[in-house]
Amino acid sequence: MSTEKDSMLRVRLTQRQSDELDAIIGELQAQMPEASVTTSSIARYALEKYVSDHIAKRDGTKIFIEVSTAHATEEDIKNLYDLISRLFDETKENYSPTVHYMVGEILEPVMMKMARLIKLKKPEVKAGE
Repeated sequence: MSTEKDSMLRVRLTQRQSDELDAIIGELQAQMPEASVTTSSIARYALEKYVSDHIAKRDGTKIFIEVSTAHATEEDIKNLYDLISRLFDETKENYSPTVHYMVGEILEPVMMKMARLIKLKKPEVKAGE
């Protein structure tokens, strides 16, 4: 159900990006069939988010952090996870609820991603073992 507009938007994507976009569209359509998610709608959303993020960076109203885990070992990830957990707990004890909330907003997505990375690297354990 690809339109000419959708095809034009894909021209600059690598094959991997295009495959990932298909996976995202499939996932979103499965979750919300009524939303009619297309390449065009995702491109529009991405552009709106890019502009909003650019404004937020420029105005200093949001903090953006990108950390590569490409060269991190499983031990590195586990140690970082433990360190972040302790830091988060410490903010609850020693700082205002606002600071604790902001630290949570920064660290929680990182901790969730790290938990997934740790889980992915562990061998599968079958139920009942």
